[in-house]
Amino acid sequence: MSIHEELLSKRTNGILLPVSAMKTDTDWGVGDFSSLCEWVQFLGSLGTKIVQILPLQETAPGQNCPYSALSAFAIDPIYIDVSAVREVQLSPRARKTVQDMQGEIVAWRMSHKTLFKVIKEAKLNVLWLAYQFFLENDFSRSTPQAQAFEAYCSANSSWLRNYSIFRALKEFYHWKTWKDWPEGLRDFQERAVSEFELKYSEYVCFFAYVQWQADLQLRAAKACAKEAGVYLFGDIPFGTNLDSAEVWGARENFRLDLSVGAPPDQFSEKGQSWGLPAYNWEYMQAHDFDLWRAKIRRAVELYDIFRLDHLVGFFRTYVFEQGSEQGAFDITDEQAQIDRGYKFLRMVLDSARGALPVGEDLGVIPDFVRRMLVDLKIPGYKVIRWEREDNGYYREPRNYPVVSLATTSTHDTDTLREWWQTQPQWERANIWEMISAQKTNGNVPFNLDTQRAILSRVLTSASAITMFSWQDIIGTLDRINTPGTMGDENWTYRSAYAPQEAAAVYGPQLEMYKELLKETGRAV
Repeated sequence: MSIHEELLSKRTNGILLPVSAMKTDTDWGVGDFSSLCEWVQFLGSLGTKIVQILPLQETAPGQNCPYSALSAFAIDPIYIDVSAVREVQLSPRARKTVQDMQGEIVAWRMSHKTLFKVIKEAKLNVLWLAYQFFLENDFSRSTPQAQAFEAYCSANSSWLRNYSIFRALKEFYHWKTWKDWPEGLRDFQERAVSEFELKYSEYVCFFAYVQWQADLQLRAAKACAKEAGVYLFGDIPFGTNLDSAEVWGARENFRLDLSVGAPPDQFSEKGQSWGLPAYNWEYMQAHDFDLWRAKIRRAVELYDIFRLDHLVGFFRTYVFEQGSEQGAFDITDEQAQIDRGYKFLRMVLDSARGALPVGEDLGVIPDFVRRMLVDLKIPGYKVIRWEREDNGYYREPRNYPVVSLATTSTHDTDTLREWWQTQPQWERANIWEMISAQKTNGNVPFNLDTQRAILSRVLTSASAITMFSWQDIIGTLDRINTPGTMGDENWTYRSAYAPQEAAAVYGPQLEMYKELLKETGRAV
């Protein structure tokens, strides 16, 4: 039985926690792949069967949002556990550098938020020293370690070469956009690109080496999850940054004159322009969605379950012309939208090889999208606070479709606690009636009993999969992202405690969670 079939035939629960937020006693102020293993084991011990992480794609300095990445394929080096890298352990220079940084590392670890830019720079500096050791002691002698690296490069050449050259060029030109590079490089003329690659081969190869290390560690974390009986749930962003390796090197897949966004909704009265280039759907369909097939294959290598971000965009994409504040859908004919979405989702299922895709179908979504998800057995989202009947009453969770994922919040919303405490009292009265079958005036404080009732209501839903953010289980206010805003707090959430400390501090909440999984038949 495939993972896809298995998960839809059971009743399971998972926990959402970004890798960057997974604090441990040995990290550098940001969760890494060793942290992921430790947290997966801890969460698995609570009865969790799925651990959902946000995108791991590399972002530019100062860009914390993982949905605006430098590459659709490359992993951000910040997630590498530098101390676990073989060459760091063997290189005297790398070890001394790490030792000399201990004071800074301790300070980063104590910070209440992740300091992405400074930590990433520090890790890359140490990885450069490790890479130099690798070149001198392995690569030059074609050792088994060197052969393993060459095999990795060969297996991933379809994206790794362009990424490594692009990443080196970004450093070489001090992070100027590719549009400002010399003409031959700007226009991805093969002769100019190859000349740069040859002339600066050692530097280009460094970024491939870094990806190799990240890949090794993420695969080890996936194996750790499997041993703990936990499925790893990854995320594929809808697009990449305009200034990304794919837009630079595979430009034919994109419309650079259009920017992707979202239509007006509860987050934005005028809609949102995300600044990401739109896809050239005519080209992509004519080429059998090659770029997206590669993305799916990559996700399946690394995860058991993968989330398709902004699912409705595959049916119809809301786009903005350059300089315009008014957006529009790229296709308006309903049947054309259905046809494009169906072709895309069939491709996803064909490429998934038994892994489970989950469609992020939140926001303004046509009914035919959700019907197609159920028909194709691709779970969509059911966020309890947004599920209403036509008469305005909250929908009974037991009536959710089996092929769905029910939850209390997402990484883009306020947490369960904040939502409960800030909604109008009359609204709280309405949803409390659905949750508890009790009529009140809405004066229901958020406490352990209230929290238990809400979580239980989701867990007893008909949805095959239920998910809670870590914050919704422990009952805190810390949110991950506030859509439509820019700030130092966005995407920098970090658990206040490492797993064993968290077990002690949040003992009552975690005990309640374990009991609820057993009571609702989701502790499988």
